Amino acid sequence: MSRRLLCCLHVLTVLLALAPAHAEWSSGGSSQVPLDGSPNGWHVRATLNGAFSGLFLLDTGASLCVLAPSTARALDLAMSGEQVQVQTANGTVRAPAVRLRTLDVGGNRARDVRAVVHNALPPPLAGIIGLSFLNNFSYAIDPKRRVLRLQ
Repeated sequence: MSRRLLCCLHVLTVLLALAPAHAEWSSGGSSQVPLDGSPNGWHVRATLNGAFSGLFLLDTGASLCVLAPSTARALDLAMSGEQVQVQTANGTVRAPAVRLRTLDVGGNRARDVRAVVHNALPPPLAGIIGLSFLNNFSYAIDPKRRVLRLQ
């Protein structure tokens, strides 16, 4: 594949990731969510579609949320047929896109959250919380207090 085509695909991927997700959000609980782990890898508990709870890596550098295939199966998510180009540590891959009805972290809920399904997550992680969730809020990580602040 030519360099120009790769560059165009990368720009398209970035634009897709930055496109408005049209998610709605509500803050029904604490705006300070406890974090596990360390500054090298913060973990947070999240609930998807009101039916599945698990441990997720918090990644402010990930444009989209990512679900492990086992998480997508547990939620019985329908794949939209859309494939999204995703940049990983091992290079660029294509992953199926999905929409979550709701994603809740500490009582802070976003609706209609875009995500991809990818198998590069080590157990016990159910997925990655990325910017497709976080950008619905003003957020900050307080590493000394080990909390994620969402407003």
